[in-house]
Amino acid sequence: MISVAMATYNGERFLQEQLDSIFNQNYSDIEIIVCDDCSTDGTWALLKQNEEKDSRLHCYRNSSNLGFKKNFEKAISLCKGDYIALSDQDDIWEKEHLKKLLDVIGDNDIACGDAVLIDGDGREIGMSLSEADYFYDCSGSSLAKAYRIFYGSSCFQGASMLIRAIFLKKALPIPQNVLYHDTWFAALACFSKGLHYEKFVITRHRIHGKNASHRPHWRSFLKLVHLKKNRERVDRVPLAAAIQERIADISSVQKAFLEYVPKYRDNIRTLRGKISNVFFRLRHYHDIYTTNRKIFIEW
Repeated sequence: MISVAMATYNGERFLQEQLDSIFNQNYSDIEIIVCDDCSTDGTWALLKQNEEKDSRLHCYRNSSNLGFKKNFEKAISLCKGDYIALSDQDDIWEKEHLKKLLDVIGDNDIACGDAVLIDGDGREIGMSLSEADYFYDCSGSSLAKAYRIFYGSSCFQGASMLIRAIFLKKALPIPQNVLYHDTWFAALACFSKGLHYEKFVITRHRIHGKNASHRPHWRSFLKLVHLKKNRERVDRVPLAAAIQERIADISSVQKAFLEYVPKYRDNIRTLRGKISNVFFRLRHYHDIYTTNRKIFIEW
């Protein structure tokens, strides 16, 4: 069985369309666990109406506001399936969303697909999430994907993931200093049994003014470089430390990768260190940028 874990908060406007897309999946052996984080609109009433219509839906309401990371943690903890798919409240799933991910997960901890971007009215913006993030080459190993996550931006969206339940036993709780739950899951999987990515579109990801993660629908490549430079200064060091705490049987290559993360951060403080980081990015250019664009390496 696949469990679908959804976190809701004031999502009345788009919620029914997303629930319908989950109900209508061509893989039917599912349960849907929804945790509502003290919504003040009609979200809870809408959830209860749907719960009465479909026995696969189970709704829980928090007594206090947890925030989206802890709310996802709670929803996941209530799931009973062998696999867990994460769901945002405002997307639309393609009919084969779950089956396609189940078909390709293999022995990996996580399988992840792509999404086409839509606006608040459901109209396609004209690009996929991978195109918006210049994620052109996903053929590398899990360790290669880790370079993108740690030294670039994570292109692995939680709303397009299928995760083995056994993996989540080591992934939860989400470290406090990590910004996003899906970045944590993707990074940890790279150092466990693997992260598999396919560029098939399984999600219609809605961009509007109230997304929990504020991802722009388009950005120039130079802007993306700037965002990557800032991101690595926020939570990548605690992310690396947390992985070393959770994974007991880490390889020497993986250990060396994680131990270099704080060194790279420290290098930013000196001219010599900055030059060292430039050469590091040149050595790992393809994995970090996963693109055929030729640009300067940020200073």
